[in-house]
Amino acid sequence: MILLIAVVAIVVLAAVVFVVTSGGKKAFGDGKKPKTLQLPISKKEYISHDTIFVKLALPSSSDILGLDCGKHFTVSGKINGEFVSRAYTPTSDGMRQKGSIDLVIKVYKPTERFPKGGIMSQYIDSLKIGQKVRIRGPFGKIHYRGNGHFDISKGKQTEITKSIGMICGGTGITPMLQIINEVLVRADDKTEMYLLFANKTEDDILVRSELEAAEKKAKEMGKKFKLWYTLDKAPEDWKYSEGFVNKDMIAKTMPSPGDNPVMLFCGPPVMYERAVKPNLIELKYNMNRSLNF
Repeated sequence: MILLIAVVAIVVLAAVVFVVTSGGKKAFGDGKKPKTLQLPISKKEYISHDTIFVKLALPSSSDILGLDCGKHFTVSGKINGEFVSRAYTPTSDGMRQKGSIDLVIKVYKPTERFPKGGIMSQYIDSLKIGQKVRIRGPFGKIHYRGNGHFDISKGKQTEITKSIGMICGGTGITPMLQIINEVLVRADDKTEMYLLFANKTEDDILVRSELEAAEKKAKEMGKKFKLWYTLDKAPEDWKYSEGFVNKDMIAKTMPSPGDNPVMLFCGPPVMYERAVKPNLIELKYNMNRSLNF
């Protein structure tokens, strides 16, 4: 009888340990093949004049999404008779946050230059609490495993580094925020981080409070996170840079090419082709370690 109780206790303990260490059931499954989920909106609010925070509820309050750091999913739907799909990276931790996922979405309204605006962002903005959003994933070739270790294209390429340089524009900040938070959540991850974040105006800076909180946390933990902004049009009291990303800006804000860092980019393709790639080459960064989301 005592032996039976001991065995049961061990089994229960093992089950508890499994739940705690695994973070719960993965809504995306094992991640080997994309999976489609229909998730209801549990919270939605404007956090700026053109940006919304959206929380989607997972099937169970104990579920995690099962999205590795650096990966993304698509949001899709039939809008005005047309099937539309767009890629999104959550601001929440896809492997640790239970019961929900968080999205920060800039809503692009119609303009003279872009008469339709952002079709998907306007669609999500139109949805009410309780309505469902169709997501499918995981997707993406970049997986940050922690401690400076990147797996590219399911292990076809591996890069290990002591420092990460991140350059992004607009909504391209979200995968960078994932990596920053992953480094900070791991006490043993001493990877140095450098971020250059470009926007049109100060009001356009997404997740600014999260970034500056991460900068403060990194300092408290004895980690290095250098945060820098540049704006097309800066206010008079602006302490960061003004103008498009250029050679001098990269040289001042990014890790030294001599450190052979992994360099990450996420943003408009034209920004990479005209402002980032040529200057990385000129500054003699190792382009084999320059990765685009």
